[in-house]
Amino acid sequence: MNFTSSGPQPGAIISGKAQVTSASFHADGSKLFVASESDSRLHIIDCQTGKQSTPALRFEREGVSLVESTHHNQCTLVSGNGSADQQPSQRYAVNYHSTHDNKILRKFRGHDDTINNISMSPADDSFLTSSRDRTVRLWSLQQAGAVAKLELPTASEGEPFAAFDSTGLVFGITAAMTAQQGHYIHLYDARNYSGGAFAEMKVTTAQLEKELTPQMARSEWTSMKFNASGNQILVTGKDGLVLTLDGYEGTVQRSFTGKGTTTACWTPDDKTVLTGADDGTLSCWNADTGALIKKLERGHNGPISWVGVNPKYSMFASCDTNTTMW
Repeated sequence: MNFTSSGPQPGAIISGKAQVTSASFHADGSKLFVASESDSRLHIIDCQTGKQSTPALRFEREGVSLVESTHHNQCTLVSGNGSADQQPSQRYAVNYHSTHDNKILRKFRGHDDTINNISMSPADDSFLTSSRDRTVRLWSLQQAGAVAKLELPTASEGEPFAAFDSTGLVFGITAAMTAQQGHYIHLYDARNYSGGAFAEMKVTTAQLEKELTPQMARSEWTSMKFNASGNQILVTGKDGLVLTLDGYEGTVQRSFTGKGTTTACWTPDDKTVLTGADDGTLSCWNADTGALIKKLERGHNGPISWVGVNPKYSMFASCDTNTTMW
């Protein structure tokens, strides 16, 4: 991807009516699935034509705030906050959904509070969920019950966040330490998770304050993403926090501080970090030096809530209420 000179330009803008809360490219690059919680809709965008391929799918009872692609390009994992009259395990279920005929193929029940992330393994049919109920669960598409469950220890606070790396052989779980002392990151072998974490890292507030303002160093973390090589971790958080950590030691490598930053992602070559902000702008950063390469000020009129790169084609997408393909 070329982020120099004239840089990326908007190729298509797909209109929406509600703020996007989650989106996911399919691994073959053919589709982008876009979820918006406030109107309970899932949009399917054809990446070749830059158009919505079918009318939006509605999830009136289950709701939809998160979407994650699976290995089948007509099936997704979705979760929402359901209906207030439902039991918690039903309300906060993950649904394995067929977009072909708009049917739920399987429900995965267990969480009793909002799910903050769904991460599909690139290697097989397993996936992770993390939730405000302070648990992380490992599932398989082949069975309804959780394969494994991890509860946060009392030495942590807040909600965990869990994600697979690009190979599916490793997954990471992060959670905040008590009294704003910092954050834990534990790495697990996906084939031998019952043996416990093979790496336990601590990112202390004192470490973060060397690179960040005191307020940002104490910010709540909201996501964690491995780069393609697996040797770096991209963290985003509240108050505009975006930084990269060493994937083996947890040391802070770079911070990408832009006013009002809300979301961030890697490019597939690990060379660039893309960030979106609440003023509708996108920034392209050199991942090695932390230098700003280019700022993109076209394409959005509202706060950007998601940005992601197509895994197969030279294309990325960003979302507010609309979805812009670059």
